[in-house]
Amino acid sequence: MKTPQQQIIGSWKLNNFELKNLTVNKSIFPYGKEPIGILIFSADGFMSVSIMSDNRINFEVESLQMSSEEEKINAIETYLSYAGKWRIENDRIYVEVITSLLPNWKDKEHYRTFQLNDKTLSFQTPKMKQGDFDILVELDWVKF
Repeated sequence: MKTPQQQIIGSWKLNNFELKNLTVNKSIFPYGKEPIGILIFSADGFMSVSIMSDNRINFEVESLQMSSEEEKINAIETYLSYAGKWRIENDRIYVEVITSLLPNWKDKEHYRTFQLNDKTLSFQTPKMKQGDFDILVELDWVKF
């Protein structure tokens, strides 16, 4: 029988990204109903994740530096990426973030509770306060 550390190693395809507003019992899908994402856990303890909307708008010119402010804003709002060192403790995956689209995640440790089955992996963030609302994010992955 493989340990969770052994089972999680590999590449995962995003199946669902759901932001749950627990206060009003409503969900939103910030990357759409069919988000695109890849999550990779390596045996040497590194991970990387990239998530994006499936309907991103192309830039007029294929250059981040030459694109318009509106194009840049749209690109950031429809994409998320970070990478770092991972470890498992009980039902939590911890990541020491090394790089991130979100600058305030760098050099911070994040954790997600997880459920792992043969070919599926689900994460839940800790409950967060956003204004007057209690929010949590749930991600569901399928092994490639």
